[in-house]
Amino acid sequence: MSMKTLAALAATMALALPGAASAGTDNMDVIVDGNSGAETRSVAVSVADLNLASASGIRRADYRLIRASKQVCGFVNGSIIPVTEDYRNCYGAALDGARSDLNALAQRQG
Repeated sequence: MSMKTLAALAATMALALPGAASAGTDNMDVIVDGNSGAETRSVAVSVADLNLASASGIRRADYRLIRASKQVCGFVNGSIIPVTEDYRNCYGAALDGARSDLNALAQRQG
C-alpha cells in the first residue's frame, strides 16, 4: 500500500469514525459518495452537533460536506497534480448529493 493510499485511508477513517459513533443514536449523518473512474468512496459526515435550523449550523455542515467531497474524490492538500475533469465531475456530483441530503435533514429538524 502506497503512502498516498495510506494517507487517504487514514483521512477517511478520521472523518468516518465520529459519524459512525453517532449513527445509531439520532441518524444525523450525511453520506458523501464519490465516483472516480471505477472506484466509489463513501464517508459519513456527522451533523448531530449542529443546529440545522440556523444559518451558522448550515454553513458549518456545508463546510464539512465540501471537505468530505474533496476527500472521496481523491483531492490531497498540497498536491501538485492538476485537477482533472474526472475529479471535477466526481466533486460536483458528490457535493450536490450531500447537499440534497443535508437539506432533507434540515427540513426534518426544523
